[in-house]
Amino acid sequence: MTRGILACLLVVLAAGAPALADVSRPVEGHGPTQVRIAIFLLDVDEINTANQNFDANVYVEYRWRDPRAVGGGTEKVARPLHDVWHPRILLVNLQKSWRAYPQIVEVSPDGEVKYIQRSWATFSQPLDLEDFPFDRQVFTIQLASAGYTTDEVELWTNSDSPGGIGQNLSVADWDILGWRIESAPFLPVPGEEPVPGISFTFEAERKAGYFIVKVIIPLILIVFMSWIVFWIDPKQSGSQISVSITAMLTLIAYRFAVGSDLPKVSYLTRLDYFILGSTILVFASLMEVMVTSTYAGTGRLERARAIDRWSSWLFPAAFILLSVQAFLNPLGI
Repeated sequence: MTRGILACLLVVLAAGAPALADVSRPVEGHGPTQVRIAIFLLDVDEINTANQNFDANVYVEYRWRDPRAVGGGTEKVARPLHDVWHPRILLVNLQKSWRAYPQIVEVSPDGEVKYIQRSWATFSQPLDLEDFPFDRQVFTIQLASAGYTTDEVELWTNSDSPGGIGQNLSVADWDILGWRIESAPFLPVPGEEPVPGISFTFEAERKAGYFIVKVIIPLILIVFMSWIVFWIDPKQSGSQISVSITAMLTLIAYRFAVGSDLPKVSYLTRLDYFILGSTILVFASLMEVMVTSTYAGTGRLERARAIDRWSSWLFPAAFILLSVQAFLNPLGI
């Protein structure tokens, strides 16, 4: 009696429960499911060199076929993403994002499923900054299909409209040189099996005007100020020492002021070489003043003046050599 009642209850519950959506991969056993992707970089808001990331407005469109998702009729229907199979595409180098569209797919009567993502997002991007601030960089938005192998899912560019990049971008200190979309397996961890992947890359060249005006020219003026001591007679040792110490303190304040604009990397960039070399020259001019002041104070005034004359040529020559090596030499120092 009890078993009969339980059986009846189970039949009633099964009849009243909604059917679970079939979210298995379509056409399993008939080759990989092909997903066509179009990627549009609508805008680049900021490229942050110090943090090695960039902010972008990205539009991504996915298309694949799944006849099981068709709801009947001749019109396109909208369904929640979790109700249909989808390739679980991840933005691999995404740090944070804000979505603009809901997670809804559009199903055509012929079984084509279209899913659209639009995100304002921050992407991580390791940079090679040895030529900073006269560098070119390649930026990547990497997509991968999580949980599937290359035998199960294939990611391809949409042949009708593979993607593109906006013409008027918000980023003011970079010039966009070109872009490309490449379909290739993505290797998340060395030694593991690759997963289906596709990447959108664009190349950009930094506009160095900001660093020339705000960083390089002020430093040149500080270095020039430290050379004034070579034209002050060693008899006025107090004036020489005062100028040298002022130049050194100004340089220290300058380093604190520009520190936030410089990338924090373990190697030296071109600008780092220039700042380091300029710092050494300013410190060397202070040491030179201490030597000539000692000579002048002990009656060897002519020797002190000779050192100043030689320094007035040697220090500018060393600075010119430093500038050429830091900024004009293709190989750097």
